[in-house]
Amino acid sequence: MKQKINIWEGVYNCWEEAPGDDDVFEGKVWVDKVTSRAQKALTAHRSNETVSLAALNKDYILSVAGAMLLSSIDGNLCVLDFGGGMGASYLPLISSVPDFEKVEFHIVEGKIICERGREILGDFAHLHFHEQFPKLANPVHIIHAGSSIQYVSDWKELLAEFAKYQPRLLVLEDLMAGDIPSFITTQAYYGKKIRSQFLNINELIEAVRALNYRLIYKSRYTGEILGEVGPLPMENFPPQYKLNYGSHLMFERMGS
Repeated sequence: MKQKINIWEGVYNCWEEAPGDDDVFEGKVWVDKVTSRAQKALTAHRSNETVSLAALNKDYILSVAGAMLLSSIDGNLCVLDFGGGMGASYLPLISSVPDFEKVEFHIVEGKIICERGREILGDFAHLHFHEQFPKLANPVHIIHAGSSIQYVSDWKELLAEFAKYQPRLLVLEDLMAGDIPSFITTQAYYGKKIRSQFLNINELIEAVRALNYRLIYKSRYTGEILGEVGPLPMENFPPQYKLNYGSHLMFERMGS
C-alpha cells in the first residue's frame, strides 16, 4: 500500500512559530522544476498550430482577463506578475492573443529564477525579470499573483505594494482561501518545509476593498496534487481548518 503523504501539517498563529526552510525557492529542486516547466511551455509556444499548444487554459484566468483588457485599451498591455516563475503565465497569455507584441510583461522573482529566465527566454523583448518591485515608465494594467501570496509572511503589506501601481485589475489565482480561519502551516516539498498561509476569504476580500478594489470574479480552483485532481488533501486537519478547494479572485479598481 502506498504511504500517505501529508502535504500540509500543523496550525500556527504566526509565521515565526511555523518550522520552515528559507532556501527552498532558490534551491536546486525548485529551480529545476520551474526550468523544466518553462522549457515545455516554450516548446508548446513554438508549435505552428492555429491554436498554439501553449494556449492551454487549465482554468487560470489571466489570459482571458488580459485578452479582454487588451482589446479595450490604446497601446500596450502592461502586466506585473508576482512570483511568475519563468513565464508560467506569460507564454500562455501571448499564445492566446492575436496582438501578442502588444503585451509588456514583468515578472518579480528570486535571483536564480530571474537569471535562468533571462537565459531561456531572452528572445522575448517584451518579457522582463526583476528581483524587486520595479519602477516602470508605463502604467500597469494588471497585477497577477498565481499561487504565490500564500508564501509571503505579510500578505497585507504585499497587497498594499500591489496597489501602489494602481492597476486596473488585480488577479489572484490558486489562493489557499475560503470559509476557514486564517492560519499558518508548513508545506512539505521534497524533504524541505515551506511556510504557507491559509486565509479567510472574506478577510482577504475586505483587505483588498480597503485598497479601493472591488471583487468582480470569484471561482473555486483545484490543481493536480500528487497526480490527482480533486479536493485538497487535508484529512489530517481539524474540520474547521479544512479547505476543499483553492480560489481564483479578480478585483477591479473602483472608479476606473
